[in-house]
Amino acid sequence: MKIHSKSRRISAHFVSTLLVAALTSACEKEVVEPPERIRAVKTIVVAVRASGQLRKFPGTVQPVDTSSISFEVTGLVQEIGVDRGDKVKDGEVLAVLDKKPFELNVESAKAALSRAQARLTEKKSGYDRERRIQSQDPGATTQKAVDQARAAYESTRQNVSYSRAQLDLARRDLAKTELRSPFDGVVSDRHIEPFEEVSRGKPVLDLFVDGAMEVAVGVPENMIGDVHVGLRGEVRLPNRPDDVYHAVVSKVGSAATSANAFPVEANIQNADVHIRPGMTAELALLFARHGEEAAYLVPLQSMAPSLPTDERYLYVFDPGSSTVRKTIVKGRGVIGDQVIITAGIEPGDLIVVAGVPFLRDGQKVKLMGSTQPAQ
Repeated sequence: MKIHSKSRRISAHFVSTLLVAALTSACEKEVVEPPERIRAVKTIVVAVRASGQLRKFPGTVQPVDTSSISFEVTGLVQEIGVDRGDKVKDGEVLAVLDKKPFELNVESAKAALSRAQARLTEKKSGYDRERRIQSQDPGATTQKAVDQARAAYESTRQNVSYSRAQLDLARRDLAKTELRSPFDGVVSDRHIEPFEEVSRGKPVLDLFVDGAMEVAVGVPENMIGDVHVGLRGEVRLPNRPDDVYHAVVSKVGSAATSANAFPVEANIQNADVHIRPGMTAELALLFARHGEEAAYLVPLQSMAPSLPTDERYLYVFDPGSSTVRKTIVKGRGVIGDQVIITAGIEPGDLIVVAGVPFLRDGQKVKLMGSTQPAQ
């Protein structure tokens, strides 16, 4: 009996082992590998950009938009609340003239209007009376008397219109005793002081739009033919030689000034607090050479080294397969934070500009946001 009981225990243990093994095997079969995470990438479109010779021009930083503001009326400056370097808001009161003379003009115009309206009431009553008499008893008055009453009424009505216009003008002049900022900006210069008599149109303050800066240079006549609006370049400041600011030519002068140089202005795209009006700056422009091979400018961060060789590569996005293709390229120098590429990519290619070290050839990706054109 004891042997039989032991045999049962062994059989039960064996069956349990088989069940556990079967369940384990089933669980292993049901384990599903997690799908590969699709990385989002940012791309730009390759655009043709002629390579050429980089030329540098000394210049001066100046505001893009400047305005010299003045009072529209003559008066005595009672208050001026800003000075050079102060930031101002659109509509902010910057200076005020003595209001008393203008307030007196308003009161005087009001009184004149009241008198004119009283005379109008009187003349209208006289005209109405003459007309009524004429209609009721034609012989009791003459047509001449009616015409004279009407003329007096019309003249007085014109006087009321004139007096009302004078009151409006006096009120407008009173409002013009406050000089307000026409936009958000910075005061670059102040030309008056409190208790100073200023005439209409005399410059009071110079303002410029905060943050909108450009560099003004002179380009020699033998190079001006290659300069055009939209030409891109870079700006450097002598006191911050490691900082590079992108610029776009916005104005090209049609007549030479001193030393046969043509005035050229370029908007600084990424101006910061370190760029101020009056600073000396250097504008570098890339001039195209006729007959030279086409090249492309791509961001420096889109490039990666191909070890152990010295080759450089980038990733081109394939919209059809939503994958990236590792592409060896040929470079020819660096301009600021961009690389000049002469071979390996074509116009219209979508190149990855962020996260390059984390990609591999043929990897499936998805686009992040909108695609921006390359320079």
